[in-house]
Amino acid sequence: MSAPLDTTPITMRDDELSERAGPDDDCGALAGGGCDFALALDALQPRAIPPGIALRNCDFLTDVGSLADQSIDLILADPPYGLGKDYGNDSDKRNGQDFIAWTCRWLELAIPKLKPSGSLYVFCTWQYAPEIFCFLKRRLTMINEIIWDRRVPSMGGTTRRFTSVHDNIGFFAVSKDYYFDLDPVRIPYDPVTKKARSRRIFEGSKWLELGYNPKDVWSVSRLHRQHAERVAHPTQKPLEIIERMVLSSCPPGGLVLDPFMGSGTTAVACARHQRRFVGYEINPEYCALARRRLAALEAGRATLDETLPHVPN
Repeated sequence: MSAPLDTTPITMRDDELSERAGPDDDCGALAGGGCDFALALDALQPRAIPPGIALRNCDFLTDVGSLADQSIDLILADPPYGLGKDYGNDSDKRNGQDFIAWTCRWLELAIPKLKPSGSLYVFCTWQYAPEIFCFLKRRLTMINEIIWDRRVPSMGGTTRRFTSVHDNIGFFAVSKDYYFDLDPVRIPYDPVTKKARSRRIFEGSKWLELGYNPKDVWSVSRLHRQHAERVAHPTQKPLEIIERMVLSSCPPGGLVLDPFMGSGTTAVACARHQRRFVGYEINPEYCALARRRLAALEAGRATLDETLPHVPN
């Protein structure tokens, strides 16, 4: 049985944040500190997000000092890729060396926040993965490079190279004693395979009963407009991927940091699986969207509220 969610305030320094942060800090709800907290679109509505979840409508780089060193179990980061995407601001307008310098800066600030048993997942594109991974390997232990196969059909596009249909994910740990629990993310064997392998020697074997270890290529479709979880964010990640990271790399009741929260998928995964969460998002509309997703989850809805703004494929 999972441990109950710790609903104590997500405070980062015991001597100062008890006045400033609560267990469900909302978009625009925090006062003080280094951030100019924007008022979310629906901040005046009653707060109904799950306990232990903090949403911060500000730049991670300006508020990282409020996070205590060695306080985070898992950093799960899906930053801008340096490809010029429109996030309602200029956050993805950097490219080349400017993008690499910015990436190294936020990583340098984030890494000390990890516990000795902590780990980090970072999404990136193949264009910048070598530089980012080399930087991280000088500071952390690389556990895996995971390939997310977005299952995008190759239709048209470039004729001068092969079509890119994947994202790179770096999985790094602070030490060899990093937390990792394989059992919650094992993939069940199909009935035919299970029957074929259920010979006497395998009967009762843990691996056969619980399933197999996911490989380092994750074939999960990107979100299309027909997916119920799809909302108005240009690079929303599937919940299935994020849940695999949270369940395997953060202990129940542990604390997850998302420096680039977007539409709040990591927050939703944490709320669903009894992990605490603190996330940063500079766009107030995305922060408000994350809060609404969490409120829908807290209200016990099976799917997102139909009033959430969905986007075309």
